[in-house]
Amino acid sequence: MCMTDELRQHHRRCAPHLTTLRVLAAEPGSVLLAPASTGAVERALLVVLAEAEAAQDTVVGAVAARGDGPSAAARFLSARLTRLRSAGDDVLAAAAAGDAPALRRRLWMFNSLAEAMWTVQISFWTVATPLLAAAGRERASRRVLHES
Repeated sequence: MCMTDELRQHHRRCAPHLTTLRVLAAEPGSVLLAPASTGAVERALLVVLAEAEAAQDTVVGAVAARGDGPSAAARFLSARLTRLRSAGDDVLAAAAAGDAPALRRRLWMFNSLAEAMWTVQISFWTVATPLLAAAGRERASRRVLHES
């Protein structure tokens, strides 16, 4: 399986849970704050975060295996994942506070950040990785020139 397919598979497993969050965000406040709904929100958040983290590990591992300098990729993707986790914490805090309008806003923010995370991960692999490989080849050729 190629890397893009593997990333898309993580996204496919995550998509129904993102849909659940979007549907719940559109519900009236009384439905949104019902215990069954808040439980569904928490379960969906956990799945989305787990899949995003697994996809990140896949990308960072593949970049490291190619020898293309995993530290920059890891830092960049880690910052995105940290922001997504923080948005998830905000969703849970709004649910615990019983604040339906805040919960709705935070659900939309989490959903937007999660979709952006998938776009970045897939784009990173398809666009940035070849650029990193080219930069690595250029560094290697400079080393050869300096050694000779």
